[in-house]
Amino acid sequence: MTAPALILIPLVITAGYTLLMALLARGWSRLGCCPPLQQTARVTVIIAARNEEKNIGRCLQSLADQQYPRNRFEVLVVDDYSTDQTAAIVEDFIKQNPEVDLYLIRQSGRHGKKAAIALALEQSRGDYILTTDADCEVSPGWIAAMISVMESRQAVFVSGPVTFYNPAGIFRQLQDLEFISLVASGAGSIGAGFPLMCNGANMGFSLKAYRSLQGDALRNQTASGDDVFLMLSMLDRHGSGKIAFARCRDALVFTLPAGTLGDFFNQRLRWTSKSRAYRYPPLILSATMVFLMNALLVFSLIAGLFVARFMLWFLFILLVKTLADLPLLAGFIKFTRKHGLIWLIIPAEPLVAFYTTLVALAGQIMPVRWKGRRFMGG
Repeated sequence: MTAPALILIPLVITAGYTLLMALLARGWSRLGCCPPLQQTARVTVIIAARNEEKNIGRCLQSLADQQYPRNRFEVLVVDDYSTDQTAAIVEDFIKQNPEVDLYLIRQSGRHGKKAAIALALEQSRGDYILTTDADCEVSPGWIAAMISVMESRQAVFVSGPVTFYNPAGIFRQLQDLEFISLVASGAGSIGAGFPLMCNGANMGFSLKAYRSLQGDALRNQTASGDDVFLMLSMLDRHGSGKIAFARCRDALVFTLPAGTLGDFFNQRLRWTSKSRAYRYPPLILSATMVFLMNALLVFSLIAGLFVARFMLWFLFILLVKTLADLPLLAGFIKFTRKHGLIWLIIPAEPLVAFYTTLVALAGQIMPVRWKGRRFMGG
C-alpha cells in the first residue's frame, strides 16, 4: 500500500464516522419533548419470559404500579419453557393481584422470544402493543408516556429509552456507558429520519399496523432482532415519519447489566449475529462505518507498539472519535442523569473499539447461546 493511501484511508474513515455521529447527535436534539399524557387507549403489554425467577416479580410489580387506568391495559406473560419457577411466580402474582389484568400463556410447539411474541399477539386485545423484558422494571408513567408519543405523532412504532439500574463497579459502569451509546444512537437515528436500531425491552406499535405487514416481519429464522426487524418492517411499510422515539423520562425502562465477561460477550454475539440478515442500506452503511472506525483504532494501536508514527495516528484517531462521540453521549447521559459516567468516556473508547471489532468478526462465525439454547448467526 502506498504512503498516500495510508494517509487517505484513515482520513476518509474518520471523516465518514464524524459525519455519522454528527447526524445522530443532531437527530437526538431534534426529538420532541413528551406530549401531555394520554390515558384512554387500550394497551396490551407483552413479556416473553424464560428462566427469570429472580427478576419477573419486580417486573410485574412495576407494571402493577403503572399510573394508567387498570381497565385500559392488560399484561400477557408468555412462558418460553422455563425450567425454573418463573411460571409459578407469575401464577402467584396473579392470585395476589386480582385487580391487575394479567395472564400467563405457555408456549406450545414453538420456542424462542419471537414465537412467544407472535403467540401473545394472537391473543392481544389492545389497540397498541408495548413490549418489555422479564428482567426489566418500567417507570410508573411508562405506558402513558409511550402511548402519548404514539398518538400525538400518529406513529405506528415507538422506541423508548433503556438504561441500567445504577450499576456499581467499573465493569458494570463501562457496560452502562456502552449501552447508553447504543440506545442513544438508535434514538438519534430516529430523530435524523433514518432509524437504525431499537430495543425490545422498550418499544411499542399499533396492532393494526402490525397486522398490515407483509411476510415475516420478525425474521423468525434469526436468533435475535425481533425489535429491529419489526421496526424496519414498519419503516418499509409506513415510512420514517411514522417511527418515533419517546424522549421522556417517564418512558424509561431499567434493566440489568451482564454479570460476567462471558455473559456480556455472548449477549453481544447474539445481537451481532443478526447483522447478515439486514437489507436496509443506511443500517448497513452505518454499521460498516462504525466497524471500520473501531478497527482502525485497534490497528493503529497495535501497529504503534512497533512503529512510533502509528502511535501518533492512534492518538489522533482516538481524539477525533472521542470528540465525535461526545455530543450524543453527553446528551443521553444528561437525559438519564448519570453524570458520573462522563469521566469514563476517554478510557472506554479503546476498550469498546477492541471488543466491538472482535464481536463483529466473531458474530459471523460463532454459534450463539441464550438461556441454554444454541443458535447460529443470521
